[in-house]
Amino acid sequence: MSSENNKLRMMPFYQDLAAATVLGAIAGFFAVFVAKSLGFINQVYFGVYLNPVVIFSFFVFICMTGILVGRLLGMFAPVLYKFLKFGEAGGLNWLVDIGIVNILIIITGQNAGIYFILFKGISFLVAATNSFFWSKLWVFYGSKKQKEGSEISKFAIATLLGLLINVTIATTISNIGPSFIDNINGIGWANIATVAGSLTAMIFNFTLYKFWVFKDK
Repeated sequence: MSSENNKLRMMPFYQDLAAATVLGAIAGFFAVFVAKSLGFINQVYFGVYLNPVVIFSFFVFICMTGILVGRLLGMFAPVLYKFLKFGEAGGLNWLVDIGIVNILIIITGQNAGIYFILFKGISFLVAATNSFFWSKLWVFYGSKKQKEGSEISKFAIATLLGLLINVTIATTISNIGPSFIDNINGIGWANIATVAGSLTAMIFNFTLYKFWVFKDK
C-alpha cells in the first residue's frame, strides 16, 4: 500500500482524539453500571478505591492513550493503527452490550430465563447499532464507497447472524453453567455468559464487516 493511500485512510489527529475521548466516555458510563451490578463500587483493588469517577476517568484515559499509541505505531505499520481502533470500538460494543444487560438486571431484579434472553436481545441490538456508526465513521474510515442501502442491508444480515450466535451462546452458558459450577451466583453467570456471547459475535461480525459490509481491503 502506498504512503498516499495510508494518509487517505488515517483521520486527522484532532478527529481521532475527539472520537476516542467520546468513545471512552460512553465506555466509562456503562462500565460504572457493570461494576455496580457486580459489587465492585466503593471497593479497594490493588490499592485503588473504585468509585464511579475513577472508573469513568480510567476508560477515557485508556481510549485517549490507545489512539495516540495507535497513530504512533501506524507510522511504521498502518495495520496496527486500524487494529487498535477496532479494539477500542470493539471494547465499547462489548461494554454497551454487557452494560445494558446489567442496567436491566438492576432495574428488574431478574437475571435468568426469559428475562435474560430478552435482555440479551435488547443489549445486542443497541450494541450493533452503536457498532455500525463507529465502524462506518471511524474504524473503517476511508473504506471503499458503496451504495448506502446495500451497506445497511449487508450490515443488517451480518448483525442478525451475530445476534443469533451471541444470544445462543450466552443463553446456553447461563443455563448450563450453574450445573457445573455452583459457587457462582446468577448475576455472575449472567455476566460470564454475556462476555462469551459478545466476544464470539464480535469476532464473527468484525470479519463480515471488514471483508463484506464495508469492504475494507
